[in-house]
Amino acid sequence: MDKLEKFWRDAPGGFTVCSETGVTKNMVLNSIIDGAKDLETLKASVPLCSDDTCASNNPSGEGCSENARILLSIYAPVYEFMKEGHSHDHEHEHDLGCGNKPSASCGSCKLCQ
Repeated sequence: MDKLEKFWRDAPGGFTVCSETGVTKNMVLNSIIDGAKDLETLKASVPLCSDDTCASNNPSGEGCSENARILLSIYAPVYEFMKEGHSHDHEHEHDLGCGNKPSASCGSCKLCQ
């Protein structure tokens, strides 16, 4: 595990990923839960600065693109593994309990509990 990966594994959810836009680790994690799998899809839902000018002010010392790539590499596979075999496109008997809510938030699925 490299130094930046360890930094982001240990960082609390409120740590800044992009000092220019105010994006935090929690915001990136929520985007991963909502389906972001790569930097392009993440940037569609989370505002990162365009040229990594944030690097000198970020706690990690890296630009937000690199911070986001590391977070994606750590957490996207974990989330995919957790939801393996589980989808919010439930069969008819479960649709009412879940309401097909995003972010695994229905509360009635094993993953959501």
